[in-house]
Amino acid sequence: MSLGDMKTFRLKTARDSRGELAVLELAGTVPFAVTRLFYIRDVPPGTKRGEHAHKLCQQLLICQSGAIHVEMFDGRNWQTEDLSEGDALMIPRGIYASETFLQEHTVLLVLCDRPFEPDDYINGLDGYAKHLAAKGQLPQ
Repeated sequence: MSLGDMKTFRLKTARDSRGELAVLELAGTVPFAVTRLFYIRDVPPGTKRGEHAHKLCQQLLICQSGAIHVEMFDGRNWQTEDLSEGDALMIPRGIYASETFLQEHTVLLVLCDRPFEPDDYINGLDGYAKHLAAKGQLPQ
């Protein structure tokens, strides 16, 4: 996988006097069957989360409120995306990512195609480099 496999989009919304409804149609939008979901909240502004890649798991990050700065690395190139309320970002397996929470009350919803599997995690940049080297995928 490479950063070219990334996909960012906004959720469809409808607003009236009663508030806003945000919709994510799973079929046709999420390129995998959702097996697990979780959310992260109450993160102090400036705090970084993630800092890992997955060997097998794909994830869709959805910023439900606030703002998040996402840094991604595919072993060759870095890419950043800033997510605000209603933005979604597809993270393919094998991409190292970290999320910095920029505002109080930010909520990040994550949809996954696999259950929680501790052995699927590649933690830290050093661990990611070792993983790529073991697979013969270090940058030239």
